Parts: sequence; C-alpha cells; structure tokens
Amino acid sequence: MKYYPAVVDEYEITSSCLLPPFRFLASYHYFKKKQDVIKKYVNLFYDIFIDSGAFSADNCDASIDIDDYCEFILDTGVRKYATLDVIGDPIKTLENHKYMQEVHGLKPMITFHMGSTLNDLDKLLDFEYLALGGMVMKGGKFGHLDAVWDHILRSNKQIKVHGFGLTNVDIIERYPWHSVDSSSFKGCKRFGRQTILWNDFSWKSMDEDAYQKHMQKLGLDFEGMDNKQKWFVYDHYCAQSYKLYVAHISETHKHKDFNYLTQQYKLF
Repeated sequence: MKYYPAVVDEYEITSSCLLPPFRFLASYHYFKKKQDVIKKYVNLFYDIFIDSGAFSADNCDASIDIDDYCEFILDTGVRKYATLDVIGDPIKTLENHKYMQEVHGLKPMITFHMGSTLNDLDKLLDFEYLALGGMVMKGGKFGHLDAVWDHILRSNKQIKVHGFGLTNVDIIERYPWHSVDSSSFKGCKRFGRQTILWNDFSWKSMDEDAYQKHMQKLGLDFEGMDNKQKWFVYDHYCAQSYKLYVAHISETHKHKDFNYLTQQYKLF
C-alpha cells in the first residue's frame, strides 16, 4: 500500500517528503499555474499523483477545463493522474475518461463516487486502476465501502484501488487498498490538533501544546521558531508517521485473505 500526502504548495511537498518514500498527491486546482514545481519533482523521480481538483473547485464554485487539465498533464510529464470527474454524475465522468484517452492519448484513473450505484461501478471494473472518492466529511462510509469492496472482489480482484482522502485507521486496515491519500498530516496546522503514532502502531490525538511537548521529549527544540517553522516540523513528523503506519499495514495485509468482505450477510 502506498501513502500520498495531499499537498497544496511546495512548502508542504518539502515537509512531507523530507525523508523517503518521496511521493505526494497534488491537485490541479492548486498547481495549475505551478507547472515548474511539478516538473522539478518529476525530474527528481518523485512518485507524483495528480488529482483533477474537481472536489476543491466545486467547493469554490470554480470550473476546470478538461483540455487545459490534459495539457497540464502532458506538459509536466506526470505518469499518474485522475480523470476529470464530475461530482454526482457518473455518466459524464466516464465520458471525460474516454475523452482524455481518445483525444489526448492519456491513461487516467477514474473515480467511483459515494452516491453512485453498483451498476455504475460495473462499468469501471475492467480498468487496471480505480479510485474511490466522495467520502470526505460524510457518514456511512463503512456500509458504502463494504458493498463496493464486496462487488470489486467478486468481479476483479486484480484491480488496483486508490482511496481519495482516506487515512482513517479503521478504513486503511479493513480494505485491501493499493494506495491512499489525505491531508490529515496537516491537522495541527489546520485545526490545532494532531494524531501521533505510538510504538505499538496505535494512534493518539492531542492538542498542539501536548503535541509540541511530545516532540520536545524526542529532542526537538522549538525555541525561536515562528509558526511557519513549527508547522513544517509538525507536518513532517506526522507525514512520516503515516508512511510508517501504512508500511506496517501493508505487511499485515500480506497475511489476510479479506474473505470477510465477501461473506457478509445482508439484511433487506
């Protein structure tokens, strides 16, 4: 399983990728005028995943031109990128996917959104890659994911599945992801709270003061740091924790058959 920290600028790329593995997810919505930044890390052989940014654009009442998005992908030379999805419209999303393939010669990863039907999912199961999305800040994730994974494992066990915005510990452990991403490593900077990884691979949430004291015990000195410098340390430390945790879960998944996802009794 791969973990991609979701970044919005080069500062976050640096903080989350100070140590290997060197990979990140960047949204076209935030980087469409920063092609040189993406090219820089492509040339450094970073594992970069470009998301169309449809979710972020939708929240800002903005729109994304599909041809501009495709030109950005071609210009930067990234090799992993998502289809320009249309929130709430699986038919248009599939049309965009085919357009990117046929008109621009690209091979994007299509997204299946929460709220779409299993009939919509059936149309996507012959692809090599599939992303599951539309679950940020929504309830009912486990019921949705159980049904989707049951369908996937019965139809095409070889498909590689990415989880957009999914680093919830229980979700990572329960399903056989190929990769996941989220911006959760920035929790302390954004919300004043952060979760930290303990030696037994459990997680504990704490406020910024407790988080800083914890890191001081590890030898970090925050004396004289401004907020930007502190946030850099927070982000780096938490991103590394997610990398370590995902590596651990990847090993445990090697010994799981996930049959429990296809042997559930459904109540009607």
